[in-house]
Amino acid sequence: MRGTAGTVRVVALALTVTLGGGAVFAATGFPGLPRREAGVVASPAAVERAPVEPASAFPSETPAAVRPLTTLRTPDLFVRVTRSLSPAQVAALRAIPGMQGLTVLDTGTVRVGAGQPVRLAGVDPSQFRQFTPRETAASDGLWRSVARGEAASTYGLARSRHLTLGGTTVLQGTVLQRPLEQRLGALAVFGVPGVELVMGRDQARTAGAVPDSAVLLNAPSRAIGELRSAVHAVVGEGAAVDVLRPPVVVPYKGRPRSYRELYIDSAKYCPGLRWQVLAAIGQVESGHGRDAGPSSAGALGPMQFLPSTWVFSGVDGDGDGRADIMSPFDAVPAAALYLCRAGAAQGDQGLYDAVFSYNHADWYVKMVLDLAARYR
Repeated sequence: MRGTAGTVRVVALALTVTLGGGAVFAATGFPGLPRREAGVVASPAAVERAPVEPASAFPSETPAAVRPLTTLRTPDLFVRVTRSLSPAQVAALRAIPGMQGLTVLDTGTVRVGAGQPVRLAGVDPSQFRQFTPRETAASDGLWRSVARGEAASTYGLARSRHLTLGGTTVLQGTVLQRPLEQRLGALAVFGVPGVELVMGRDQARTAGAVPDSAVLLNAPSRAIGELRSAVHAVVGEGAAVDVLRPPVVVPYKGRPRSYRELYIDSAKYCPGLRWQVLAAIGQVESGHGRDAGPSSAGALGPMQFLPSTWVFSGVDGDGDGRADIMSPFDAVPAAALYLCRAGAAQGDQGLYDAVFSYNHADWYVKMVLDLAARYR
């Protein structure tokens, strides 16, 4: 996605945009619609960055082997229990009909600087990476960092606790007899509810994580209700179960008449995501389609996707049989799904991380969220 710099002037004018194919979007009846005017927001020459901070920027003397990424899995359920799952329970989960992938996590809470405790996950990096958003999963440097014994943090946690990439983080917890020093090797989006700090399983258990206390499951052929029932039959009704599978959205029965309607309809791809966030990103990225690129980095369309990202993230939002990066009817739903996979519906912290993953800059997140608050 293409970032922008500068200031945005909000004006109370109707916006009419002519798009490819002759479609005309009028933003009349859209009170408070901010408008990006020519010359108000300027795009820098090069701001594209991988959504994961490269751990190789702070190399360790000891290399760590991580299996190559060969499969990406969209997690359907995140299941947490208060005690360790038994080997028999894990085996029974793997045996659920339709199960294609499962990874076991160690979970717990620790204090990182001042503030409330954060959820820690101890993982097998070779397995866990398959269940994370594509850009995170593809970063070999990140997972080698975790395999070396370093920690990986979400962007929001690093920002709120003033953590320094490559620096030492002090962890404190009830089971720790003394503070534990941990090197921060990477920043990333994990897309797992509440998980803000990821470490190898040995390090996480030293910090007090409960072994085998959570699983991520991928069983795309099973209905969510059936899958939840099968999981509860194995782990008990007291388990906490978060549904992570993206919702199935029926393409538009009639094309939206305005960008406002399009943003509202597209938010259905991510229950819990406010449509105003999509509107703000659409404004900052392209002025609601007025400047569809290409950017200096090759990003295209009203939501400024890189073609390489579109291959995995493209959506046929209007049911015409193809996902068109230049079509707002496809690009805006794709942006909603991209943000959702990055945690946009998982509270304020998740929203921050998701918008940050769209464009790696604090000013960008602030601009988007400030604009979103002005939409009505």
